[in-house]
Amino acid sequence: MSGRTISAYTDDATAQRIAALARIEDRSTGQIAAAALRLYVNLPSEARQAIRQLETMESPDLMESVKHAMTRILIDAVYANVHRQLMAGMPVSEYSTEEDILTEAIRLTSVH
Repeated sequence: MSGRTISAYTDDATAQRIAALARIEDRSTGQIAAAALRLYVNLPSEARQAIRQLETMESPDLMESVKHAMTRILIDAVYANVHRQLMAGMPVSEYSTEEDILTEAIRLTSVH
């Protein structure tokens, strides 16, 4: 993937967290920063404005609540996508009634 190098200034605590994440995820600090920037610039302007407003509030409890909500949304999206893919690969049942299902279950579990 071709791209451009850009630079950004951040506080020491954030820089340390980026470095730790990079080690944990076996990625470079640039890859971590690029992923964060991709997410941010692809958000609608209302979301970016809300992030800026949250940053000025300096409320750790509020930020923790926002992080939890974002995490739930992201995990739910991944789950929904995996579920959709699995369901697309599932065979369609040839049994249209509960009676058909019961009859097949009995046939499968009967000792011949």
